[in-house]
Amino acid sequence: MNKELEHWQGQLFRHLAGFKRVGRVGRVGVAFSGGVDSSLLLGSALDVLGPKNVLVLHARSCLQKKQEQEDADTWAERHGYPADLLEQRIIRIEPLTWDDFVANPENRCYLCKRRLYSLFLKTLAQEGISTLLDGTNADDLSQGETGRPGLRALLELGIHTPLADCGLDKKTIRLLSQDMGLDTANKPSSSCLATRIPHTMSITSKRLNRIANLEQTLEAQGFIGCRIRLLQDLQETLTVQLQETSLSQLSYDAIQKNLLAPLKKKNVDKIYLDVEAR
Repeated sequence: MNKELEHWQGQLFRHLAGFKRVGRVGRVGVAFSGGVDSSLLLGSALDVLGPKNVLVLHARSCLQKKQEQEDADTWAERHGYPADLLEQRIIRIEPLTWDDFVANPENRCYLCKRRLYSLFLKTLAQEGISTLLDGTNADDLSQGETGRPGLRALLELGIHTPLADCGLDKKTIRLLSQDMGLDTANKPSSSCLATRIPHTMSITSKRLNRIANLEQTLEAQGFIGCRIRLLQDLQETLTVQLQETSLSQLSYDAIQKNLLAPLKKKNVDKIYLDVEAR
């Protein structure tokens, strides 16, 4: 590890060590999605506080793809933590029963995060734990509530954000993850399926399943980390967003064979390709 990474890791570890003096015997909860940020947060918390002082909280709902659920379920095993050593709670939620969420307003992420983290805090309270850690990073903070409406929920509920507090951006988080041996270091950024549906278009099970199926179709063609975005008021028309590595290597023939053809077989009428990589 170079000196710059040592600095960032030391800062994060010292910050996490401060939670040893908070709550009952320094126990904390970690909001864990299985992605890059929450994996570094969890791995660091386990190193600093020890597995007995970390309770992993993972939400499970129709907003996640099956692979994302599996990645979260197998994280401990993949990183050398026996199943009986790491304490984890899976919190099952039904967002399609929340009328305000289904309406898909501009503050949809806030509404979801507020409900979800309130459930997390309730679960922690039952264990005598008062501290919840979240993997928000410095890049997220720079977007503010306009770009990240969920930030407001974190502030209102008193959720701790160690990565952001230490000034860690996505690039540094990936480098630290690689150095710590986390297999999520190069994992594409992810977000819930609802983010592919434009605001005011209602969120339905049919639309969520459709998006997940189409993204899986493209991933099978090698477009890992792709995004399928629906367009307002246009049936069977969508926009495809690709990772920079996929976009830069895309030829006309590949577009026709590996992108357009598979989606057309799924009854998609019109497809737009976003030339700005996600």
